[in-house]
Amino acid sequence: MQTKQQKLMASIWKSSSIIFLLTGLLFSCGGTKKLNEFDIADGYQVSGLNNEMDVAFHSINDSITNLVIKINPDDLLFSKTQTNNHIARYTIGYKVFESYNDRLAIDTAKIYYSLKQEKKPEFKFHRIKILAQKGNDYIVKVTINDENRNFSTSKIFNLRKKSEFSRSFFEISTNNIENNNYTTFQKDSFSIKPLNNQTFTKVQVFSVKNTCTAKPHEVNYKYHFGGIPDTSWIVNLNSNSAFPPLKDQYYHFITDTVKNIGFSVFTFKNTFPKLSSIIQANGALGYLLNKSEYADLLKSANPRKAFENAWLELAGNRQRARNIIKAFYTEVSSANQLFTCNEPGWSTDRGMIYIVYGPPRIVYRNNDSEIWIYGEENNLFSEEFQFRKIHSNISDNIYELKRNINYKVNYNRMINAWIDERGY
Repeated sequence: MQTKQQKLMASIWKSSSIIFLLTGLLFSCGGTKKLNEFDIADGYQVSGLNNEMDVAFHSINDSITNLVIKINPDDLLFSKTQTNNHIARYTIGYKVFESYNDRLAIDTAKIYYSLKQEKKPEFKFHRIKILAQKGNDYIVKVTINDENRNFSTSKIFNLRKKSEFSRSFFEISTNNIENNNYTTFQKDSFSIKPLNNQTFTKVQVFSVKNTCTAKPHEVNYKYHFGGIPDTSWIVNLNSNSAFPPLKDQYYHFITDTVKNIGFSVFTFKNTFPKLSSIIQANGALGYLLNKSEYADLLKSANPRKAFENAWLELAGNRQRARNIIKAFYTEVSSANQLFTCNEPGWSTDRGMIYIVYGPPRIVYRNNDSEIWIYGEENNLFSEEFQFRKIHSNISDNIYELKRNINYKVNYNRMINAWIDERGY
């Protein structure tokens, strides 16, 4: 007869279900480090081995929130078993913090899963209940570990739960079931279901810019939000209203008009994060041009011809131009994937630095800022960039670079090296 311990171990790898759960301080962020002392640069690596995840939060009540995670089975390694099945074994862990200054998580767990390989794998959704009291916003670190490959990916997300009007009390859902996701980034028509008692909300539509941000040495630049909506209306969320994708615009939902609380939803074409128009391609090119060249490019009556001429001028010949274009717009796509908010990722301050300098070697994030380091930490020859977080209901992904005239020399060197080295 099996003991209780033997029965427990025999059920550890149970297909597609939670089979082992440890909560409390056992998995909390131990040691002396605070959350803001951990290097999170791995989260900005797009190429290479990676476990992609889409994450959303649905608050069930004032205490419990569903952590909704969408994963792609193609990212996992399936190993053959003695019964000739191919099984992926993986864990999902989470840690909930009130601040980047915290050392210990207020809730944490690690859950084990197994998944049988299918001929036509579908995205897998996991819903995990986490403890988060209404009245605060939280920081949630989510880690997926591929047990067969012994490889893990961690990402940090913001959980908005200060009031019943906060983002987590509204469920965003794609109307196309085959491509469903619950995040604020949508490629199809979507609906919004209130998880509280709210019925009506105000909807605003804002335009999205398609031009570069100011360069790192242009110290007179100051981020400002263009706060005038293109249109607005009131909608009944219980009327099964569908919101179609927008072109160069995004939705903002004001759930509390008195305190101006709300959230935004950003819609894209299916080609995202790749650019979808020559206008966008020309917009991103500004990082490699001077001001007058960029102005001429944007006002050209023939954008495609202007695009070709600009790249030929930069590269010198068509073959080098092809090589640089491929490399450049690969970085642009990565910036879109990582930094898109109320602006395309490539047009943000972090997107600019990412495109020109590449992924940062070291990243530290605080409640109000993010620091990127290229080179060794505390090395005088390393380049460091500091970004100030813009706290907004629009997005948690808005940061402004602290510009400095001293960046000019190295920035221009990077532009020259970019073109010289990537054209071959």
